Amino acid sequence: MKEKIINLKNQFVSFIKANKILSISICAVLLIIIIVVIILCTRTEIGNTGSNLANLGFSVKDGSWTYFNMNSDKSETNGIYKMKSNGDKKEKISEDNGLYLNKAGNYLYYITSNEDLNGYDLIKIKDNGEDRQVIAENIVPDKVMVVDNWIYYFDASNFCRIKTNQKDKQILTDKSIENYEIDGKWIYYSYMNDGKYVIARMKTNGEDNTRLEQDAGKTFYIKGNNIYYIYENYNMESYEYNYELYKIKTNGKNKEKVADLNGQIEVNTINFGDNKIYYAKTEDGGSLGIYSIKLNGEEETKITDVNGYSTSINVIDNWLYYPDQNENGDAQMLRVNVNGENKQSL
Repeated sequence: MKEKIINLKNQFVSFIKANKILSISICAVLLIIIIVVIILCTRTEIGNTGSNLANLGFSVKDGSWTYFNMNSDKSETNGIYKMKSNGDKKEKISEDNGLYLNKAGNYLYYITSNEDLNGYDLIKIKDNGEDRQVIAENIVPDKVMVVDNWIYYFDASNFCRIKTNQKDKQILTDKSIENYEIDGKWIYYSYMNDGKYVIARMKTNGEDNTRLEQDAGKTFYIKGNNIYYIYENYNMESYEYNYELYKIKTNGKNKEKVADLNGQIEVNTINFGDNKIYYAKTEDGGSLGIYSIKLNGEEETKITDVNGYSTSINVIDNWLYYPDQNENGDAQMLRVNVNGENKQSL
């Protein structure tokens, strides 16, 4: 038996020596497979971007499909739809007026109104419109985020999470959180303290609360090791807000002013992309326009006009989705390419 093992070992060594290039290639392929498996196992699954959800989350992408909520003046057309990202094969999957859309696995998660209870429910439904389930009733109609089989949402005055199988509900904090982002094992969040926005973080289980910045902004974005946020600086002489872009490290250090942002920005519309910020801004005469600017504060560019006096912005690939009015004043959902071209009514 011992001799067989020795012979097998010698044969293996001889094969390696005689086939060095092939052996190196096999080892390289195995290494790549191991790295890919590690990345897939450690990657965080997020149901929608935090910036879209801060803008009501009325659209979300999954693969080649985009899911969006239609809320127009024609009640028969309202509901949740899915369509191919190229605009083909649009179909209605639910009558619900669903906001804060998340897509995880084969399910959509969102908030919709419950007229019988005069409140709002957290819903889970298959992406074909079947198997509609109520996960939580009478909750706060605010940002919902699905991350790694957990649903984060607001219930009364508490910030909570519950498993997507509706088990293990936890209250994470009773702080009055204004906005939050989830990045890896951390929840970054903003809240008001003595009239100023504070940015803090805690672990996804609610532990290790730490303040990062004492005088920041409600709207922020995590990119790598940096937190970008918009600071609203009220000018006592002009009685107007000036908007400033800052960044700090995710550990709260190295605060740096990046740029001044010109004009009267609608802060509730700010949406951060990978390299740009998108927002609506009030123009001369009171009308709105949608703009973009690079994360370094350069190259502000107007994308499109807005007919109405308010909107929200969701970013899906190279498209901006936003609600607006047509020439007759009727509500509609639109999308436009980030370069301002190919505006479409959905």
